Amino acid sequence: MTGASRGIGRALVQRLTSTGMAVVAIGRRVSGLDQVAQETGAFPFVLDVSDPAAVEDVFGRIALDHGVPDLLVNNAGISGGSGLTWDVMPETWWDVLAVNVRGTYLCSRAVLPAMMARGSGRIINLSSGAATFPVGLDNDGTITSAYMASKAAVNRFTEALAGECFASGVRVFAMSPGMVKTDMTAEVFADVWDDEDTWTSMDTSLDLISDLDSGMLDQLSGRYFRAAIDDWRSIATRADDVIALDTNVLRLRDLS
Repeated sequence: MTGASRGIGRALVQRLTSTGMAVVAIGRRVSGLDQVAQETGAFPFVLDVSDPAAVEDVFGRIALDHGVPDLLVNNAGISGGSGLTWDVMPETWWDVLAVNVRGTYLCSRAVLPAMMARGSGRIINLSSGAATFPVGLDNDGTITSAYMASKAAVNRFTEALAGECFASGVRVFAMSPGMVKTDMTAEVFADVWDDEDTWTSMDTSLDLISDLDSGMLDQLSGRYFRAAIDDWRSIATRADDVIALDTNVLRLRDLS
């Protein structure tokens, strides 16, 4: 579990450890991780997921201490704040891609060989509605172009990766948790913080992660599910239709 010291990551660690599952919590800050470890019994590892050497080192130590993971949740992400593309500093814009996309790639790459050798494993990549929602011609930069680009990239990476490792028994999914109240959304959506209709409950997002981990949607590996919108349990019973209609993926549809 990457990005596990705050928000959804922290809540998911609490849920998984409560079931008796051994959970490794990864985050950038020692203080937040130590608190999560004390509260839940998770095993903490400090890591900047955008650093290739650090990812290789930490996941190597995790493998030695805890074996091959059954589930990797790539939850680490940053928004980059708000701002129009030409006003955002280049390093700030690129940092969003480095964490949200490169971090997801590096952590997935670190666990895949062992998962594939064993013949099983699941990876869940946290995406966002920002990957797909329409952008108007009056876009004010509340959600940055970097964040939108990063989450669209996560969806396509998920689909590509799922196809590469499907035959080896590993399943990969992208999911949007919806608008969940976290430190990150507080930065961008302070003006609607008290509008309860805007927000998705944390439990709904955690339920989707739990159901993806259960194998319920394994036939739909590579696809994207939305906690706030999709009736994913019903979708699981209609997997053949989803595949035939090619839904829950990024596609260009023409007028014909």
